[in-house]
Amino acid sequence: MIFVPVLVINLILLVITILLSIADRLLVSYGECKITVYHEGESKEFSVDGGGFLLSELTSHGYNIPSSCAGKASCGFCKVQVQKGGGQILPTEEIFMSREEKLSGIRLSCQVKVKNDIDIFIPDFLTTVRGIVKNKTYDPKLRWRFIKDGQESFVPEKRLIKLDPRDETAVDAILDEFEGMRGSLVPILQRINTTFNYLPEPVLWRTAKRLHVPMSSIYRLATFYNAFSLEPKGKNIIKVCMGTSCYVKGGQRILDSMQNKLGVEVGGNTEDMNFTLETVSCIGCCGQSPVISVNDNIYGYFKPKMIDEVLHEYCKKELEKSQS
Repeated sequence: MIFVPVLVINLILLVITILLSIADRLLVSYGECKITVYHEGESKEFSVDGGGFLLSELTSHGYNIPSSCAGKASCGFCKVQVQKGGGQILPTEEIFMSREEKLSGIRLSCQVKVKNDIDIFIPDFLTTVRGIVKNKTYDPKLRWRFIKDGQESFVPEKRLIKLDPRDETAVDAILDEFEGMRGSLVPILQRINTTFNYLPEPVLWRTAKRLHVPMSSIYRLATFYNAFSLEPKGKNIIKVCMGTSCYVKGGQRILDSMQNKLGVEVGGNTEDMNFTLETVSCIGCCGQSPVISVNDNIYGYFKPKMIDEVLHEYCKKELEKSQS
């Protein structure tokens, strides 16, 4: 059969790759290498045994370099600027870089092998994201929304946004609860997200100030996890499943009807902020398709005629909350 020779060739290439990798580790010694890091206005120098990847070495020395793909060169988040050393750009890196980035020495730290002394600059995460997302603009209301329009925009100077006294009290209560606890940034953001239904920018600035954490680190987490939102959301999140099973059984009709009833598009909030409408690829209840969810509640075998009843149920709950 035709595919047999192809399979054999692929196996041979795989074996050769593995052998070369083993030989590189066992037979080649790069000795001690010095890594000099410039980050947030400070510089640090440390020595490592050559042969490891730059991302691993930076992580082990306390640098929080994002890499959602775990070093597989598929996310592009771990960009650094190599000012000295690092070798040539690999094909696995090129797809994540513009011509300007290549000329300025931008590399994926998960692909750079430490074979000699290296000097690097770790850019702010905003700069990294802007290098990944082409044709972006800056929304002054939400610093981290990027919209494609074919133009390169510049981030305006940081504005100080005053925090409402009640919000300030609520944030301080959360921060006081986690005071002194190591690794508490994610739980703090979760509590803030739950309290405000999103992550307001002035609240994040206060959090960064209280925790003595760079704002770039706060935004790095806030934009990495899907559970967090930088945009205000309604009190009740409606998610219409648009997976294959739900779509075939009327998911699009349900979505259209829900948009008409709420008067919003996907991603929008109703004027009273009672509801936010979203879509998901799968809720995990294909046997009950079509399916929607409201907050943590799932409604299977859903039909457009059931929308009024569901919306009324949650409007009633919000009314009871306001009266209690």
